[in-house]
Amino acid sequence: MPTGTLDTKLQIMLIIQDDIRRYSIEGMLRSIDIGWTVQFSAAVEDLSTFRNGQLIISSSDALEPVPAEIAEKLRIHNMHVLVLVDSADVVEQSWVDHANGFLDWADLRPETLREAIVDVEAGRFHVSATLVRRSVMAPDQAGDDTTSKRASMIALTAREHQVLRLIAEGQSNRQVAGSLSISEHGVKRMVGIILAKLNCPNRTLAVVRAIESGLLVV
Repeated sequence: MPTGTLDTKLQIMLIIQDDIRRYSIEGMLRSIDIGWTVQFSAAVEDLSTFRNGQLIISSSDALEPVPAEIAEKLRIHNMHVLVLVDSADVVEQSWVDHANGFLDWADLRPETLREAIVDVEAGRFHVSATLVRRSVMAPDQAGDDTTSKRASMIALTAREHQVLRLIAEGQSNRQVAGSLSISEHGVKRMVGIILAKLNCPNRTLAVVRAIESGLLVV
């Protein structure tokens, strides 16, 4: 299990509609060794008043498309987003694009919550074990069992591997461009190629499939 320390002034917003689930998360936060202040909301629009926030823990039962002004705030302030999902959930794409990690409710315990928060705050992309297993076991769009065989044949260039690694660490296209000293347009092009090679519709699933296929080791 990854180890690490957390900012003792960690500020968290919980966007969770279900009161029982919110109380559960609040109780777990009290039981793990972090100093934190927390706000609660059932509406994503309240993020517009979230000041100096570092982490957003959002349940997919509260997720609607991210309003443009909120998406801009998440990007400008580099706010970290951890999404809690049920196994059958399909997370709205605009949240997928901003998420730094996903944790299945089935995996939720104080130690797994802490691990996810540590990873997200450290800039590592976090996917919980249940979600990884579900990705590995799920049939592909062709409905056959050859996904793993095809994945093992995926050939990424050295530069594409670099981009994929930085995406897995939670970096945006702009951050990847800065890290590699290339244009943001070039990064977008390579991300598109990576998604095509991995047969994935978005960056998040690409990271999961890359881990599953052995292209990434985390």
